[in-house]
Amino acid sequence: MVIVILGVLAATALPRFASLRGGANETTIRTMGAAMLSGANLVYAKSAVLGVQRQALTNIDINGDGVNDVEVEYGYPSAHRSNGISNVMGADFATGWTWSANAANTVFWLTTASLGKRSGLYVNNTAVQASNCYLLYSRATSAAAPTIAYVTTGC
Repeated sequence: MVIVILGVLAATALPRFASLRGGANETTIRTMGAAMLSGANLVYAKSAVLGVQRQALTNIDINGDGVNDVEVEYGYPSAHRSNGISNVMGADFATGWTWSANAANTVFWLTTASLGKRSGLYVNNTAVQASNCYLLYSRATSAAAPTIAYVTTGC
């Protein structure tokens, strides 16, 4: 009898826990998207102070150490996989996330390391896309700020 009761509880509780996990993954991805746009806006402010916000492509020093560490397009971080928007994110970014960009560096893909089953930068985006729970950062153009789109079917 106890085993039957435990079986019924497991059958009803498991889908709820799975749903919570998916919701948490989607929330994490969407929160990172908001953080990326916030960081991009701060970089734009720095670009404007430096007077480079209208340049198609340049590099700026965002932390004051004398080294140009972020590639910017029209004042915003580029979608370059190694020196664009990824250089604006926090210290645990390299271990907590999986990311890549397309060959033209116009779109940056990002998912969590647990969903991508690896961490850090990858030349192709197959690990990110396979998760079906990721964001796409599209670079700024002369006419528009960067945008974020989400794929959450696998969250």
